[in-house]
Amino acid sequence: MICPEPVRRLTAGVGTRFVALAEVLSRAGHDVTLAIPNDPGEAEAVQPPVELVRADPDTLGAQADGHDWVLIHGHLGNHYLSQRDDLPVVVDLYDPFLVENLHYHRELGFEPYRTDHATWKLQLARGDFFLCSSAQQRFFYLGWLGALGRINPLVLEDDPMLTHLIAELPFGTPRGGPPPRSRRPGVLDGVSAEAPVLYFGGIYDWYDPEVVLRALPSIIEREPDAVVVFVDHPHPEDTPRSAAVVTRRVAEEQGWLGTSVRFESWRPYDRRFELALAADLAVVTHRPGLETDLSLRTRMVDLLWLGLPVVATRGGAMSEIVETVGAGRTVAPGDSGALAAAVCAMLADPEACERAGEAGRGWAQGRSWEKVAGPLLAFAAAPRREAHRNRFADLAPAASSAEEPLIRRARRALKRWTGQ
Repeated sequence: MICPEPVRRLTAGVGTRFVALAEVLSRAGHDVTLAIPNDPGEAEAVQPPVELVRADPDTLGAQADGHDWVLIHGHLGNHYLSQRDDLPVVVDLYDPFLVENLHYHRELGFEPYRTDHATWKLQLARGDFFLCSSAQQRFFYLGWLGALGRINPLVLEDDPMLTHLIAELPFGTPRGGPPPRSRRPGVLDGVSAEAPVLYFGGIYDWYDPEVVLRALPSIIEREPDAVVVFVDHPHPEDTPRSAAVVTRRVAEEQGWLGTSVRFESWRPYDRRFELALAADLAVVTHRPGLETDLSLRTRMVDLLWLGLPVVATRGGAMSEIVETVGAGRTVAPGDSGALAAAVCAMLADPEACERAGEAGRGWAQGRSWEKVAGPLLAFAAAPRREAHRNRFADLAPAASSAEEPLIRRARRALKRWTGQ
């Protein structure tokens, strides 16, 4: 398993997913090697018998010796694909990073888009089995696969539903029940036990923290002690943070920073839920767009598992789930008045919050990593090459010509992450 992001005490979505899947595969009896771009000694969350190695871009192909198949995600996998092509390859597409990174062109220019596009073209042309997070994502990636000749008469004849080509494996939940609520002293020092705490989490540029700040005066009018909790990014050296910078500046200008608005540090892996568990309500707002349509909002999977009621912007798979199961309320994108009203209504009705929390926990009970990882476990039991993978390779002639710029970019990312 070639993980493209660092696995440290501070581990974000991709790293958390790889650790969880490595553990699931290991518990199912497989010998698992997890290759990470940082010092394995930093990966406290990974326990034997999962073997940890440092991913060496120059020898990733050799590092795969003795293995039956390989799982890749993101740019680091391009190094492996440039070095060998004899093992079955699973490409994890759960994080549509090309779409996410479209938001960063003003800070980073157009090279990342070209590199991301070439990465998807290469990996979708060369992979044998693909994983995604939702039905919406599956149709999106089927379009890519069709354009690259991977959906062709021979494939469709063998597999009419294409279940052996691409399957849903969403973000899962930990084993067992959620931990108890956090005591605020030591977690949110200075926030009283009676103060309503609204948990937002990390800010990325496709989220909409501004609508929360626009709603805040109305919320404070009803709930003077209300506190909104944002979380700083764990890898700030690698991710543009313009939305976070604007949010912090506006909060400071309004005199809210440190009181009604708090920025908290990203918590270590073993304490990753403590901020949400100190909150009364989750507020997850995003802007409408393609990213929203394709995102599963992995933080909302965690929040429902924790039993935290949610007020969310409509749009995307998880907002539909919140509406369907009754795990909270949804409001129109950008509507600060509706957001304030929904938040205040939930805070004023503890019984409604309890029902929403129970509904979220009920939905999450069937979403453990063991259960959602079924398609990957089936593949691991019988790894296979896709028989017609190269039959129409002429339809994607540029897929392999992009490897060199992809590798150069992956090297730059590794230097940022490792400090070398």
